Amino acid sequence: MPSNPLLQNTTFPDFKEINPGHIEEAVDQLIKLSKEQLEHIESSPDDSFDALYSSLDKRDLHIERIWLPIDSMQLVNNSDELRVAYDKALPKITEMDLQFDQNETIYRKLHALAEQKDLTDVQRRIVDLRLSEMDLKGVSLQGQAKKRFNDISLELSQLSKQFANNKLDAVKNYQLLLNKQQDIAGLPIDALQLAAQSYQQAFNKEANAETGPWLITLVGTSYGTFMEYSTRRDLREQLYRETIILAAEPPHDNNKLIAKILRLRKEQSSILGFPNFAAMSLSTKMAGTPEAVNDLLDELQNACHDKHKEEYDELNNYAQQHGFEGTLQHWDILYWKRRMKEERFDLNNEKLRRYFPLPKVLEGMFTLANKLFGIKIHRDDTVAARWHEDVSFYKIYNEGGKQIAAFFLDPYSRPQTKVSGACMGRIASRRRSDEQFELPVCCIICNFTPPLADQPSLLDFHEVITLFHEFGHSLHHMLTTVDYAEVAGLRGVEWDAVELPSQFMENFCYLESVIKEISGHVDNGESLPAEMLTQLQKSKNFHIASDILHLLGLARTDLQLHETFNPETDDPHALAKRVMAEVRIPSPLDENRFLCSFMHIFSYDYAAGYYSYPWAEVLSADAFSLFKNSCSDQQLRNNGHHYRDTILAQGGSVHPLELFKRLLGRSPSTEALLKDYGLVK
Repeated sequence: MPSNPLLQNTTFPDFKEINPGHIEEAVDQLIKLSKEQLEHIESSPDDSFDALYSSLDKRDLHIERIWLPIDSMQLVNNSDELRVAYDKALPKITEMDLQFDQNETIYRKLHALAEQKDLTDVQRRIVDLRLSEMDLKGVSLQGQAKKRFNDISLELSQLSKQFANNKLDAVKNYQLLLNKQQDIAGLPIDALQLAAQSYQQAFNKEANAETGPWLITLVGTSYGTFMEYSTRRDLREQLYRETIILAAEPPHDNNKLIAKILRLRKEQSSILGFPNFAAMSLSTKMAGTPEAVNDLLDELQNACHDKHKEEYDELNNYAQQHGFEGTLQHWDILYWKRRMKEERFDLNNEKLRRYFPLPKVLEGMFTLANKLFGIKIHRDDTVAARWHEDVSFYKIYNEGGKQIAAFFLDPYSRPQTKVSGACMGRIASRRRSDEQFELPVCCIICNFTPPLADQPSLLDFHEVITLFHEFGHSLHHMLTTVDYAEVAGLRGVEWDAVELPSQFMENFCYLESVIKEISGHVDNGESLPAEMLTQLQKSKNFHIASDILHLLGLARTDLQLHETFNPETDDPHALAKRVMAEVRIPSPLDENRFLCSFMHIFSYDYAAGYYSYPWAEVLSADAFSLFKNSCSDQQLRNNGHHYRDTILAQGGSVHPLELFKRLLGRSPSTEALLKDYGLVK
């Protein structure tokens, strides 16, 4: 076998050279290196912060260079062979982490450091965070309790990965194949081009937009555009019903996994002395307690409740005035909402999309980043270490022309091998020691429509916002000035504050000065016309209460599943449907099993933390109030630099509440968010 790219000890490997056969060797080497660092810590007489942190960081660096690339590949290139190798390695990684997290020597040394008076504030923050993490990983447990805790940890890691695999396979295996002209009634040409291209890729047969065949998938734009435009109500219903039972039936059934995961989480939190998993999860978050979360959710729900009922009645009346008979069902909402929005604001989504080619949006977004943060972003096509031909690589330079970070962009959907949705992944953290200096590197993963025919990828406005969102996460990772990797960028940030920088960046999408930079018609390059911009801004809060309550319903479902739910006797789907019925119209269908595809709480790190989205939205709207009247480039620069230096640069080295107070001089308030939503005057 050629030399293993995962063992080249570089900031990132040549991703395209990684194959599943490299993983076992690389993971075994990582475990060996980790064990060596642990033995060094246990035998070292030097108990100083620098000595301990240096050893911990060396292990962390090995993880970044060996395991993180593997973790990234299973998100963007999830072949059957890679999945087998990854799933085989995952228990080894979990056991390796537990050996460190439960090491009594490290714990003792950290406690001794916590008593010292000469630590810097950042060092003390690192010590406190590490102690808290070790407490939650069972470092103080003994005997049978410790064994059971570790057995649960191993099982949970495997169950979470299996949950994600099931959803990916369920999405990959569903196909709505259309052959007749009447099947595509109402669909715009771009949607037909994508559907024909999807058919070609899936079956390796000819297809075209005019005559078909066409393939509709459950990925992003394909599903959303069909639900918004198709006049075939029966097909909309068929597609909708597939989404609510996604990964809920054999052979990709997550029902039993949900029950196991909830039961094991409850047991694990009980072993650590917590009343429930929610209390354990929130012990390390900004909110602190379930009561604080529920207070916020109550406030937002009360502000939206009556408005949502008005919005639904208004939409129902509009549909009936335009020939619809009966009561709107779930598969009707997007269709009639799109029609009503277009008529009210004279905005056509497909016409709007033609003003946002991905290259132009990127160019304008980078221009904004320069104005706000003083950085310059340049694409570098000489970097060959990309996992797919669609991936591009960018370097970030500061005002002095010095490179400070880099990122990969993987923008397009690949339903057969790539996870759905959008995310930012860490590849390398910023760190500085006597031996080396590492720049932060990350990847932005999206699922936009790929280029069709001779035109670039065209983003709908929701996708523009998604790109800004993930770019906000990336800026948080890349613009940190903290030299300790453990609290650089997003690392060490309380989880319910992680979404602040991402949601903060979304707000710029509606500013006139930004729209001019990110828009350029695909045919002539002209910016979005003033009248369309005005209507776009007016449409921002169209049926906003309904959207907020959907988010709150998911947050409440998550919290109750991990706080009051009894996994031994209760039905999680019954709870989910009851909670969603309390906040939204229409109520969920009896067969709804959306929990089976709720990866945020069953595969990712949002368990008892999905409330982080509305929580951080309060923070981001309040923070953005600084920019409400920032019209000139100089004002943007001054406020942008202040935000950069207080929020982005500090990473996780300071508690987010303290950083927020430094930004605005006060604690956060919901007032700005409710005003933005138009729910208070």
